[in-house]
Amino acid sequence: MPFNAQVTGLRLGPIDWTVSTRRILSYRAVIAPEDLAGLDDARPGGLPMAPMAIVSPEWVLALMLKGAPGQTMSEVESRQAVHAGQDSRFLRPVRAGETLSVEAELLGARESRAGTVAAIRYRSFDERGDLVVESLSTSVYRGVALGGPSASELPTIGPFEPPATTPWRRLAIPFGAGFPHAYTECAEIWNPIHTERQVALAAGLPDIIVHGTALWAAAGAAIARELGLGLEAVTRLAARFEAPCLAATTPVLDVHEGDGGYHFALIGGQGQRLMSGRAELG
Repeated sequence: MPFNAQVTGLRLGPIDWTVSTRRILSYRAVIAPEDLAGLDDARPGGLPMAPMAIVSPEWVLALMLKGAPGQTMSEVESRQAVHAGQDSRFLRPVRAGETLSVEAELLGARESRAGTVAAIRYRSFDERGDLVVESLSTSVYRGVALGGPSASELPTIGPFEPPATTPWRRLAIPFGAGFPHAYTECAEIWNPIHTERQVALAAGLPDIIVHGTALWAAAGAAIARELGLGLEAVTRLAARFEAPCLAATTPVLDVHEGDGGYHFALIGGQGQRLMSGRAELG
């Protein structure tokens, strides 16, 4: 069955998501295990959430979209989704003990050679009703046809083209064979293409792949670490996922400084560009 474009404009949520100490520590442990200060829940001022962890409640809403009334995809087809891009703006640090109210809106869908591309806007509010995070997320439903009109205009993320100059930093980012499994549990994001080889192969992938949001978060964490800053210093993190990243590999992050931020590109072992993006830190 096709992806039903006629559900464009559908609003999901809001859902309440408690920023617990356990969630903060689990996410930080998988993204920045060497950040001892970030793993110290006894630190003065309270324990800050890694801003990238907002993808955890956003994933809950993404699942709701797949099963929303009027959506015609089968369960198998919904598993064909691959994250294509993430652009999040973090307006202030969030700390342990807060409860966020998170909502989503399907902005539209269009046909592509790979399948159907869909765009979702997420907004997260604090208990006072103030906006604290806003995200644009795009996904490709591989091999899934589009039912209904294709969006004439759909928000896009990137492209990001790092300067053709020597990188400010070149950082190796290793992903062990078990990293996707650990990230799945610590980020509370389960899609079997990241953990079960049989499912990944059936989806046309060469093997299980590292989550796009894990690549995105690891890039932001690496840049913050290089600057001697905590993860909570990241105020914007945007990336376009360009090729699958396999587990048990060590891609290299080329970082270029300029325009008030940092452009980056993640390069695989064969020289292929896996991801490109931009980070801003306050």
